[in-house]
Amino acid sequence: MNSESKLEVTPEVLQKLAEIEIFSDFNSGSKEDTETLSKIAAILTPVDFKSGDAIITEGETGESLYILFEGKVQVQRKTPSLEHFAVVNLAAEDNVFFGEIALIDNDTRSASVIAQTDCKTLMLTGPDFLKLCGKDTRMGYYVMLRICKRLTGTLRRSNADVSTLYQALLDEVEGTENR
Repeated sequence: MNSESKLEVTPEVLQKLAEIEIFSDFNSGSKEDTETLSKIAAILTPVDFKSGDAIITEGETGESLYILFEGKVQVQRKTPSLEHFAVVNLAAEDNVFFGEIALIDNDTRSASVIAQTDCKTLMLTGPDFLKLCGKDTRMGYYVMLRICKRLTGTLRRSNADVSTLYQALLDEVEGTENR
């Protein structure tokens, strides 16, 4: 991992931020939206990772969100027997970010994110984000709303998965009793 101290705010960086889901409410190109994206960019730290590096490690506490600016990553989870399995492969072109819960809470990482190629990321820490929210409540409101919508979608899918697994267990138990 290699970290520079200051991000150069370029049109390319602002365009990337506008394409990221949680910042997409500021993609109109208006002066106000460009200023908002510039404020966000000003608190980002560029962090480079080599192929094979863990950007995020499942089970560890984290306080930063990462935006994949260049490269490819693999999201991995552990099975109950602690074996790793790939959940999904993602590329910077997919406008990928991960670790967003860390913006509002020092979270325990629910998955690992491993660099599959050399990667350039933009890191946003929770404390820096919350400080900016205090100064720009409009920005904070829209980003928090996007994070909440993303979390509710995840919760709905998890609830549906639990219901499916519960039904499968009941079907198996009933099948065993009828034999």
